[in-house]
Amino acid sequence: MTTQTPQQARILIVAFTVTLATVLGAAGGYLLGGPVAAAGAGVSIGSGALLGAFLVRGRVLGHLTQARQEAALQGYADGIAHMVLARMAAYEASVFPMSGPGAVTPEERAARRTRSYAVAAEEALPHPVRKAAAAALAALDHGNATASQEAMQNLLFAVHEQAVRP
Repeated sequence: MTTQTPQQARILIVAFTVTLATVLGAAGGYLLGGPVAAAGAGVSIGSGALLGAFLVRGRVLGHLTQARQEAALQGYADGIAHMVLARMAAYEASVFPMSGPGAVTPEERAARRTRSYAVAAEEALPHPVRKAAAAALAALDHGNATASQEAMQNLLFAVHEQAVRP
């Protein structure tokens, strides 16, 4: 089964709409005035539907293109926000390892810290998430478990708000 491109789908929709308008116009014309009225009504209503489709086409395509670009930017920002959360959780796990203080080497902790800072500095990151990430990084750098837990929770809420807003 072959898939249709968006342009082919739009052409089919316009063709179906114009055909339906022509048939309905011809049927109405036939009921009201016979075969001559059917031909005239079918041609005029079909032509009007075709003209209307072409007049509306540019406006609709412009809105679709704009909506597609906004969705792509929003999806990218959401992805970066979730990446910040994941990197920060990895850094938190290296600062406060569950298996004891010697479980993570200083090199690994430094690598996770560097990655966390790099993704938190991403330009497309929304401001509320960037602010929460900066607070979490500061708390993790100081090594305060209570402050770090609260900052990570705030970061989680900021990422959640970024992803679910209307």
